[in-house]
Parts: sequence; C-alpha cells; structure tokens
Amino acid sequence: MTINKLEADYLVIGAGAMGMAFVDELRKQDPQCSIVIVDRHANPGGHWNDAYPFVTLHQPALFYGVNSEPLGRGGEDLSSGAEILAYYQRVLEKMLRSGQVKYFPQSESVGSNRFRSLLEPELEHEVLVHRKVVDATYMNVEVPSVRGPKYKVAEGTAVVPINGLANLVKPFGAYVVIGGGKTGIDAVLLLLQRGVAPDHIHWVVPNDSWFLDRAQIQPNRPAGEGLGAHMEAILAAESLSEGMRDLARAGRLLQLDPEVWPTKYRCATVSRDELIELRRIRQVIRKGRVVEINPGAMALEQGQWSSDENILFVDCSADGLAHRDRCPVFEGSQITLQSLMICQQVFSASLIAMVEIRYASDEVEQNRLCQPVPHPVDTRDFLLAFALTSANLQVWGAAFGRWLRRSRLSILSHESLPNLIRQAWHARKNVVGGSERIERMLAQEFPERRIGREAPARAAD
Repeated sequence: MTINKLEADYLVIGAGAMGMAFVDELRKQDPQCSIVIVDRHANPGGHWNDAYPFVTLHQPALFYGVNSEPLGRGGEDLSSGAEILAYYQRVLEKMLRSGQVKYFPQSESVGSNRFRSLLEPELEHEVLVHRKVVDATYMNVEVPSVRGPKYKVAEGTAVVPINGLANLVKPFGAYVVIGGGKTGIDAVLLLLQRGVAPDHIHWVVPNDSWFLDRAQIQPNRPAGEGLGAHMEAILAAESLSEGMRDLARAGRLLQLDPEVWPTKYRCATVSRDELIELRRIRQVIRKGRVVEINPGAMALEQGQWSSDENILFVDCSADGLAHRDRCPVFEGSQITLQSLMICQQVFSASLIAMVEIRYASDEVEQNRLCQPVPHPVDTRDFLLAFALTSANLQVWGAAFGRWLRRSRLSILSHESLPNLIRQAWHARKNVVGGSERIERMLAQEFPERRIGREAPARAAD
C-alpha cells in the first residue's frame, strides 16, 4: 500500500454543484487558502455526469453554478446538461491554474482524512488538514442511471432508466413512465416531443405534487408575484390547505390534474406550456408505488395494472433530493453543506463558504447564520421550508446584505433596485404580524416538534 501525504487548509469531499460553489467562494474570500477536492466521478459536476443526455436546468442558469463564472445566455435560459459539464470543467481549470486547488477525480473518501483511488487499490492519500473537512455529499443526489429500481423486476421485462430513452432505435407499443417527479416529467415530455401518441404513454404517479410556475421564479417579476407572494397567501389563510387552495386558484401553484389534490411539494418547476403537454396524458396511474413489474403487468401498492402491448418501462423513481435531517453546518473541524434557502442548494453552499471565512472565530454565530432548510417532500414541508428561509433572509439582510446583492447565485442580485424596493414594500404591506401567524400554522402542521432557529442536532449515523 502506497500512502501519499498531502497538506491543505480544507479537504472537500465532492466536486458536485455544491462542492464547486463552496470552493469557488472560499477562494474569493481567502485567496491564500489551500484546498484538496476529492470526487468519485472522472469530471467535476457531480450528478450531472450521470444525468440523462437531454436534461436541462429547471431554474434559470442566471443563478446557477458558481459565483465567479456566469452560466448560460441570461434571462430565462435553461442550460443543457452538456453545457453545465463544460462549464464546470472551465471552472475547475481556473481553480487549478490558481495553484490553490488540487483535484483528485475517481477517488473515494475512506474517513480519517484519507481517500483512495478507485483505479489503483494500492494508492491511498492522507491529508493533513489545517482547518476543516467539508462534506459536499450530504444532500445525496440520486439519478436513475446509478441507482437501480427498488421494486422487483421480473426476468424478461424491458426496463430502462430515463437515460435509455435517448438510445432507442425501435418502437414499443406502449411506454410506462414510473415516477411522478421532475425526472418523470422530463421523460413524458421527451416522448411527446418525439411524436409518441399520448395514448401510448402511461404514467405512474404515486403521489401528485404541486408544481412551481417557472414564470414565478424569474428575476424582476412584478411585485406581488414570486415565492414571497406564496408565503403571503399562506399567512392570509386560516390553514395550510386553505392557503394552498388559494394559490392554486390564483394560478401561482400548478396541478397536473385540477381535480386531484396534491400531497407533495418537491420544488418541481414547469412552464405553463409544459403543463399543457403533460395534461395530454390521459393514462395516469394513481395506485401508489410500484412493487413489481413484469413484461405486461405491474403490481402496485393499491392494485394491479396490465396491458397486451409490447411495453417499455422507463424508471424515473430515484429520489433526486431525498429528505435529510438537519445537522449543524459547522461542527468543530467539520462543515456539512446543506440548503439554507428553499430549493437553492448552490447559493447555500457559496454562502456557507463566505460565513466560514468571515466568521471563522465564532462557531455559534456561524450556525446562527446558517440554519439548514430541509428539502421539502410533503405539502406541510413547504410551510416549514418557507418559514426557515424567511427567518434566514431576515438575519442575512442585517448581517451581510451587500454580499447578497453582489452574489451571482442569489436571485436578489438579478433584481433591479427599484424592483427590490417594490418587493420589500409589498412584503411589509402584506405580512403584518407574519411571525405570529407562521408560528401558529407551524404548530398546527407540526404538533410533534418544535420549530425554531436553534442549532439542529446531528442526525444519528
């Protein structure tokens, strides 16, 4: 066994979107620090390396990537997966040229500040870390191509991950898309774009989800629209369900079927044109999760389904962003990257890096500024995520408002000053006594737990 000795101020495990955003901002805040990055992939970009070839961003490229490097063509542009991978390669090359960063692809952490090569089992590295180890893998993004189905697949069944749709060279009589999340949405849209008849597409949707209208998350939208307006509508209601119904009636939240009440909120984002296409699918199977698939049939939690057609099953069931328990972002010599703003992971990673340098001497203050916001799953998680996000934004505005305004990954940096003033005025006008109403509604939805800005406990291993 060969053990290569290294030294660095920071050891960063993971070169995905969050890891790269963290390192980029860390370098800006401290141009003298040294960093070692370790990742299992051959190239930077994390799950983008495994994603299906027709994937695109679901939110504007304008505020995705890293702070120091623009991505996309501006405006509402949604960069493709290929563009994103090329982007991260450019960012990495710039980091390496600086001399601050050493990068070890196709390697895995083995703990105790050690990592080993995935190609040479006799090669291991040990890092003398002067400051901290950064876990950029905690969010645990999964895509279908690297995680097989959790349901049983009988021999002879034609099943592919969503990636396989790009390689088909022969038709099937019917296509069964398994999964109601954003990956399933992309699979359905691709089949429709390729000219597959809507009646030849069957869509397994175990639980309907609320959809965000992409127009609602564009910079410089009119005052009274956007995610802040969602929270205002919730606070004006007597209950969460009433508030969600009001948002749906106003067209601020979208539903696949207006007659089916969603129970999930996963930050899935669609345009209204995409929603029109999705509603062309009439064969939506709502019988719970898939238990087993056979060449011509499925067993689901709430019943059976079968067809005489030659079927291709398309697995889209991987949980791209599973719920993770909150733990302290800063804990001694460990930093655990987590989302600090609802559905804004890369922005959160950059903010954590800034706080790490600017508040290095005060871990209590670091954690006060970096309260994790769990990725929402159920509808009530929407309320919790917004409540925690709102509390964080208030603290950040007082502590480092100028940084927020200048951070490319912050949607606030892309708002015009007049629009920011209008948005702030609108928020103050409509959220009078909002804190008390948030606490009341949280108590209704989460009677089993206390919600606050206290430092979260680390989840048990």
